[in-house]
Order: sequence, then structure tokens, then C-alpha cells
Amino acid sequence: MRGVRKHIHGYLKDFLFDPGMVEAKIGTLSGGERSRLLLAREFARLSNLLVLDEPTNDLDLETLDLLQEVIADYDGTVLIVSHDRDFLDRTVTITLGLDGSGRVDIVAGGYADWEKQRQARNAVSTPVRVERSRDTAAPTPAPPQKTKLTYKDQRDYDLLPARIEEIAAQITRDEAALHDPALYTRDPAKFAALTKAIELARSEKDAAEERWLELAELVEG
Repeated sequence: MRGVRKHIHGYLKDFLFDPGMVEAKIGTLSGGERSRLLLAREFARLSNLLVLDEPTNDLDLETLDLLQEVIADYDGTVLIVSHDRDFLDRTVTITLGLDGSGRVDIVAGGYADWEKQRQARNAVSTPVRVERSRDTAAPTPAPPQKTKLTYKDQRDYDLLPARIEEIAAQITRDEAALHDPALYTRDPAKFAALTKAIELARSEKDAAEERWLELAELVEG
């Protein structure tokens, strides 16, 4: 593991595998087991830098806990790109926050620490106007209580915007390739594959957008 020799049975056990599965074929593994196998492969490499792009996607809770543990034990630097705020708060020590304004905030801590810094900065930069009336204003009614999302719903709410952008970029790339006037004559199979891929991607994008809108309504109460 990371350049240190270790018996394969013990290494598999570290990643929640029964040692008796050492001869199992990948095709027989469940989705969670395949995710853990990928983690085991990556963390076995001799390196001091690991880059993880949305590593929590499609992980069950057991594998998610395991991922947090192996990252904490990793001897080198781990660069994580993620929309999973809770995961970032549990794992990272420095956050590079991108808020879409073109600036990058470098904050010690996780997402929650970055959010506190942003709120403090906005509070300083935004003037507060207070108007007083001679008459006592009626008490402001309490806002309706928001529906608390389940863990899966919260993850979907946080991650779907990035997934929708990813699908849209894929559609744009495939459509650009499809616009080649010589493609159909040169490679009709590729033309058909791109057409089918665009159709499927549009369906996935529509479903993802509909799902996110449903969750947004729950969040807004």
C-alpha cells in the first residue's frame, strides 16, 4: 500500500472485502464493491499527490466512511473537487472556494469555514438601512419551516447542478462532432452512435433538471 508491501488478504480487508473474495471476478461485484475496489487500486499506488474529482458520487454510506478514513491516513496531498459540502467539512484542511465571481478564496478549513468568511465579507460590504416608525410594527410572521431533506435528497440537491452542466457539455461536444458533413459517409456507425448518445443525454438532462426542481421546492418550503 503506497509503496509498502502488504499481504493482499489484509489489504482487501482494509477496504471492507472478505479475504475469500480475492479470486472473485469483477463482474460479480456489486456497485459499492466496485467503488471500493477502485479506491483500493488508487491508494495502492506509490505517490504523494492524489486528485479526486467528485469522489463521493454513487457511493453508499459504508464506502463513503471508508473513503474519509483512507484520505485521513494518506501521507501525501489530496486535491478534492466536490459539491458534497459535508464530505469536504469532514476531510479537507484547506479550501479553494469558487463562487462564480472570478475570485478564488483560500480558507483554512472546509466548506463551512469558507461560507462563514463569505458571510462576514458580505456583511461588511453591504450597507444596512434601518427605518423607524412612530407606530409599533406588527410582529413579522415566522417563515414556514423548511422540509428537511434526506441524506440522498441533499446529495442530489448539491450535486445535480454540476451533473446537469456536465451533461450539457457532453451534448454540445457530440452535436459539434455530428455537424461534420462528411461524418455520415465516412463513419455511419459513429454517426448513429452520436445521435443515440445525444438522445440519451437529453433525456438524462431533462430528468436531472426535473429532479432538482422538485428538491428546490422542498428546500424553499
